[in-house]
Amino acid sequence: MEPRGAVRVDREEMKECMRLGGRYDLPLAGPVEDPGLAAHLAEVPLAVRRVAQAAGLEPLLAELLAGPASERGAPLAAKLHLVMRLSSLEIQVAALLFETTCVGDQLDSLLHELERRQRTREVVLTVSSILIGAAAAAGGGIWELRGGSGDGPAALGIGGGVAAASLGLAAFVPARRAVIFPHERNLLAPITSGEDPRGLYPTFVFRMLTTQPADGGEAPREEILEDWRRILDGSVPTSQRALAESVLFGDGGVYDRNLIDVRERMFDVLESHINAVDLELELLYRFSARLVEVGTPPSP
Repeated sequence: MEPRGAVRVDREEMKECMRLGGRYDLPLAGPVEDPGLAAHLAEVPLAVRRVAQAAGLEPLLAELLAGPASERGAPLAAKLHLVMRLSSLEIQVAALLFETTCVGDQLDSLLHELERRQRTREVVLTVSSILIGAAAAAGGGIWELRGGSGDGPAALGIGGGVAAASLGLAAFVPARRAVIFPHERNLLAPITSGEDPRGLYPTFVFRMLTTQPADGGEAPREEILEDWRRILDGSVPTSQRALAESVLFGDGGVYDRNLIDVRERMFDVLESHINAVDLELELLYRFSARLVEVGTPPSP
């Protein structure tokens, strides 16, 4: 049963954030295993090579680097293939960034709507408090002017004062308004589980998020999970953690304002790491730009 006064998130509005073109979790080549071919990758910086492996482009780079130094001996088709693959990767990252930014903006708009309703509630309760207090005072005065006796005026004044005070205090207590928020397409879930069976992420991006950087530090996924744990620790009581995680990382359900804020901050963290993937892709772009120029060997 839907909670009374609940806010329902419009599914059609959330669909506006979905990427066009279907799934991007396409099968990509693995790293070069042939020792002879791998030897040609010795001049490739580790950071560039990590991006190339995640993109499934390491075999193609090795092929392009294997030719004579004069013109690299690489066929034009291979160079064109590299350029097209890089363009495709850029489009995939841009599409994913659009989705995360759009969802974040939708959550931010929802928070503003909840705040607007809270302010409206405060105004209604405050005005009601003033009106009840004024009505009680006027009623007691009229009673006395008409020669009424007994404890009627006093009782009316006390009752009106208590009611006015109750409404005034209630105005300062934030309403725990329920939010019905289903999200079958949940970008947080693959990061939590470490798997993406529904293909919500481009294969390249998911590889970048789940593999260690060239310097051997933590994979971006581990950093994301650490940030998310800190957000949960500071916002959700331990007794409510299991329920909150089932809603956040599942298909959605009943949120409150606090949990909407948690989800919005989690998307901010995710968006920053996808932006970092975009910057790392630029390293491969720079290296490849030299590689596809005829007669210009790439420099590390």
